[in-house]
Amino acid sequence: MNYGKIEMQTFRTFLTFSTLLIALILVFFNITSDLYRISDIEYDDNLELNMYSLESLMGTSIWLVDDTYFGSFYEDNPTVERISIKKQLPNKLIVQIDISEKLAYIQDNRQSPPRMFILHKNLYALDSERKESLITININNGPVKEGFLEEVISLVMTLKKYSLNLSNIEGTYDGESMKLTHFDTEYHLGSPSDLGRKAAVIGYYISEQHCKGEIRLVYSEDGNEIRAVTNCP
Repeated sequence: MNYGKIEMQTFRTFLTFSTLLIALILVFFNITSDLYRISDIEYDDNLELNMYSLESLMGTSIWLVDDTYFGSFYEDNPTVERISIKKQLPNKLIVQIDISEKLAYIQDNRQSPPRMFILHKNLYALDSERKESLITININNGPVKEGFLEEVISLVMTLKKYSLNLSNIEGTYDGESMKLTHFDTEYHLGSPSDLGRKAAVIGYYISEQHCKGEIRLVYSEDGNEIRAVTNCP
């Protein structure tokens, strides 16, 4: 039996265990140390948000803070789309808050009085009577199928790629089909589906092809393309 080899293996095991134990002790002291407890939180205080849950992180070990700590903040501030953090040791937390973009002004005329709200990119609907400089979508009849608002977001995000003033565009949904109006031109989109692709055609015609009249969007026979049938006297 090679006792030297056994002793060497035993020593290596002891050394590994000791190193791990020391590392755990150092981590424990760092976590519990007052030196690494958050005493300064930096964020944009011009944002009109509820910062209570953010401020409640004061005194927390900076090593423990991660994305899981911001659930309450998202619940208190539904207009927030994303939070990113940077830790400046030993005790400063820098928080970057991104607000979800306002995309459309929706007026639901199926109820009295109509419900008016601003649709954010993260699907949050904020009741408001102020249109701001947004595209307007009027819902005059139902039903509104699940996924309608997601389609509206796709529509707007595609139109934003073109040089357009979206506040000059007004949409109408009658429960079956959707229509957009831009000054003297009406765009008939059909059912409110595939609106991202349809918006690409509309964006092209508004920005490149000036038309006064009607443009109806139809699918090719194989359904792979969306074509424009124009009636522009």
